[in-house]
Amino acid sequence: ERATVAELEGAGCIRHIFLVLNHPHRTPASSRKAILRIYFDDEPVPYVEAPAGDFFGVMHGEGYYDINSKYLSVKAWNGYNCYFPMPFARSARVELEAAPEGTVAYLQVDWHRFPDQSMTEERRFCARWRREMPASADGDDFLILDADGPGQLLGFVYGVRLLDDSNRWSHGGADNIYIDGAGRYPAFIRGIGGEDCFGAGYGGNLHPVDSHLYEGMPFYTHDDQGLSRPAPRVVGYRFYDQDSIQYEESIQFRFGCMANDICSTVYWYQEGAVRP
Repeated sequence: ERATVAELEGAGCIRHIFLVLNHPHRTPASSRKAILRIYFDDEPVPYVEAPAGDFFGVMHGEGYYDINSKYLSVKAWNGYNCYFPMPFARSARVELEAAPEGTVAYLQVDWHRFPDQSMTEERRFCARWRREMPASADGDDFLILDADGPGQLLGFVYGVRLLDDSNRWSHGGADNIYIDGAGRYPAFIRGIGGEDCFGAGYGGNLHPVDSHLYEGMPFYTHDDQGLSRPAPRVVGYRFYDQDSIQYEESIQFRFGCMANDICSTVYWYQEGAVRP
């Protein structure tokens, strides 16, 4: 079932969304038992589409772990908050799709209304979730974003569950960001190790959980999968706030990987309708 939980008339700007999910059966991956979609200005394709927990940075179907960043805040138990500015010219609609067995959701949307005014800001907030299990082995990067410009990459959350025991998850590579293709000023970012993107060192083996303003690794645990050593499950996030990434024509964002269970949620702004 799809339920519209907020319907706003513009011009306006969403400033804060608060959500608590209370799945009646407390099953594994309960934070993925609802899908969040946000539509702006009557466009048919949602600008935001992701499992509810993953949108707020809670990956792997976990119920919650602490996140304390500029844009995402997660508190016990399942208290999800986001602070992304989401401007719209005419309308905004927030929708939840529940699992077949049902989901209880408590949601609040805080927004600014601008009566008798026009929204001149053309960029709209976008978010998408992806998962591959397993992802490709060395040589093919995990695709996080492929979008049209003009726009701005704001940040992403990245989750890895080790399946490929041949090496550390972080040795598969890191952030590879290609800006404007072969345009007038082609540019790219080539990361080194997977943990380096999140400001951590030696993150391929052991790492204490942390959460900071623009980057962190808020979840790090090890699972016994019957391998010779426990297999890590890790989540990292990065927001390109001070080191802004702007693009005019296009952006493609990939992350070096091995054949692991990998998921990501990416956040960006762009002009025009978003592609599916």
